[in-house]
Amino acid sequence: MKCSQLLYKIRRTIDHYSLLEKGDRIIVGVSAGVDSMVLLHFLNALRQDFSLSLIVAHLNHGLRPQETLREAELVQKESSRLGLPFEYQEVNVKEFRKIRKISLQEAARQVRFQFFNDLCQKYSADKIALGHHADDQIETLLLRLFRGSGLQGLKGMLPIREGRIIRPLLEVWKEDIESIAQGCSIPYLIDSSNFEENYLRNRLRLDLIPLIEKKYQKGFRKNLFRSSVLLKGDNAFMDKEAEKAYREIVHEEEEESFLNFSELQSLHPALRWRVLQKVLGRVHERSSQTEWDVKEVNLIHQALQKPSPSFLIPLSRGLFCEKRYERVSIRRGEPKTIPPFEVELQCPGRTYLNVIGKEIILEEVEYEGGAFIPPSRNIAFLDYESLSLPLRVRNFRPGDRFQPMGFEGTQKLKEFFINLKIPRFERANIPLLISGDWIVWIIGYRIDDRFKTTSKTRKVLRAELL
Repeated sequence: MKCSQLLYKIRRTIDHYSLLEKGDRIIVGVSAGVDSMVLLHFLNALRQDFSLSLIVAHLNHGLRPQETLREAELVQKESSRLGLPFEYQEVNVKEFRKIRKISLQEAARQVRFQFFNDLCQKYSADKIALGHHADDQIETLLLRLFRGSGLQGLKGMLPIREGRIIRPLLEVWKEDIESIAQGCSIPYLIDSSNFEENYLRNRLRLDLIPLIEKKYQKGFRKNLFRSSVLLKGDNAFMDKEAEKAYREIVHEEEEESFLNFSELQSLHPALRWRVLQKVLGRVHERSSQTEWDVKEVNLIHQALQKPSPSFLIPLSRGLFCEKRYERVSIRRGEPKTIPPFEVELQCPGRTYLNVIGKEIILEEVEYEGGAFIPPSRNIAFLDYESLSLPLRVRNFRPGDRFQPMGFEGTQKLKEFFINLKIPRFERANIPLLISGDWIVWIIGYRIDDRFKTTSKTRKVLRAELL
């Protein structure tokens, strides 16, 4: 392939996906390998047509000390020859991996994008250009297929992602890139780690793909690439429908997004899954279209299929999902869990409950006959003489029973909470006023019929939760 032919092919990809706009300022990730070096030279060839400002970014991962110095020197030399700014950074990826407890490849990816994002801020850059090509796409598709990806994964890498990460070489094959590098005298270095078979991606490239093309399907790579293009179109349609559903049923607040359970269940399962993924991504980073971890989306999706009226699921990245009967919400922060507690109260007097951050006030009030009507749900009037001191406050325990005011016979506290649609994980947060072995008052909800004021009451205890 001639340089002009490759330039035409790259330009076709750029125009088809609108990868470049006039005046773009672009961070170009250049490793010194053939892909990124060809990318740099061809973007430079288009610099005048698009009035581009190019900034060359080279990251030393600290993984191959004997090679990295030569790579940095080559990239810096070419940047200088082309008259482009050169940015260099060294990062200890192995240490970063230990801290984050992630794979080496994921650690390298994270530090690389952090470097690029920092440069975007420094230079007010519009785009980040990467040298991924058609063979990288095939390897990515196979990796995701092995991991059980759905349509979103099998669409492969996109020519443009989040409106700013561009891959102009994504429709060009590796052999053409190497041919052009030699024909156009573009210097590059070979990364020895590309031949290490402890990486699955390398084994796919070096062993499996050649074997398939030799023994099973000669045009395997091109056929798989064609499939990715078709799947990309299908995925775009599904994403559009999911975005429409999201706008119709999801309500956004500052730290939370919530929706109606029945409305979510009315969607096709494929749309339901995507809506949940969008909610997670947007609560985490409001401006981002981050593709959330499939495992966590599945975790929420599966929990919603169970008959449980409520649940609480801690998630990664500082989020949690909560279902309260018809309301499903995803929020930032850590869900509060209250441990079992029991506190003796000053009576009369004030007692601060550290575990729930509230205060109980108990005082005797004058009784002049007639019914007491509490002005607030956090205030109760009780028959003082029916109480056994000292009074205590504790939270819910399995087997608790009480006699709701106005009813004959007792009821399980669990059933009372279910009837009021109080989620299981919130029941421990509700304080109970205790006299002897009896629940006197489910604070904020209902008093026990045996402790209400009556015509026979002589002394009244006023209890208030602040």
